Amino acid sequence: MGVLKIVPAASGMMKSSDVHQHEPYAGLMQRRHRPVRGIGTKARCRPSAANADAAVTTIRPADVQPVQCLKEWAPVCAALGDGLQTVLLRKGGIREPTFTPKAQQFLLFPTAFHSQAQLLKPGIAERYQQEMQLEPRQLQHIPLAYFAAITGAWTTMDSQVLQQLDPLHVLAAGFIETRLKWRSREPLTLLELRAWVLQQPLQLPAREQYFGCFSFVELLPEDVGLADSTAAEASAASAAAAGVAWEAAPALSDAAFAEKQALLRQRLQQLDVQKLVL
Repeated sequence: MGVLKIVPAASGMMKSSDVHQHEPYAGLMQRRHRPVRGIGTKARCRPSAANADAAVTTIRPADVQPVQCLKEWAPVCAALGDGLQTVLLRKGGIREPTFTPKAQQFLLFPTAFHSQAQLLKPGIAERYQQEMQLEPRQLQHIPLAYFAAITGAWTTMDSQVLQQLDPLHVLAAGFIETRLKWRSREPLTLLELRAWVLQQPLQLPAREQYFGCFSFVELLPEDVGLADSTAAEASAASAAAAGVAWEAAPALSDAAFAEKQALLRQRLQQLDVQKLVL
């Protein structure tokens, strides 16, 4: 999602300060983050305690279209938002030949995964009981509480990837076995993500077109506050859309995320991976 214009620093580590200093988005308003809890009925904002003093970022959906969502298991979305996880391991859905990121910045769309608690590390399913029970198709509105940016991408068929990257995710060993067996000749795509927590989750209408076995979904303009207007209404709608903004705080501080990035690159040296150019 280009509004944040996130680019890696020269060292390969990305800082949230880069979000605000890179043109043309310099000067975005920043405020100290105040943790928000209990927002919404199906999504809770649990910003990392290590990032309680982080500056809030303003995200303006009008600055980039279309707005994309990456579908991911609800407890994993929450773990990304808590800073417990910074990597994803993906393959394409049934309706996709391969997994191909359609955007480098996107919202996270929480999905159900048959409540398979055994695919999570001990204690994680208990921590995210509410997310484990989420059934998006039964909701009128789906809470989108997290925004993410890709800060690194690789492909691999190395069966040791989950074990090597153990400190960077909340997944149990059975998860990688499930993913590797699915289209066994297709490599896994490894994404490193930096996540932000929306202070007010976006309530997405549960339209049928948003469901299905595909990884990314493009949101309708009207569902992100960018009304699809007629020519006569275009000027007023444009002015209104310009004011639409989401405030979000990074799940991890710059220093904490830089440590995660360094650890990932150290562990990748022990694996057979190929860098993916997006």
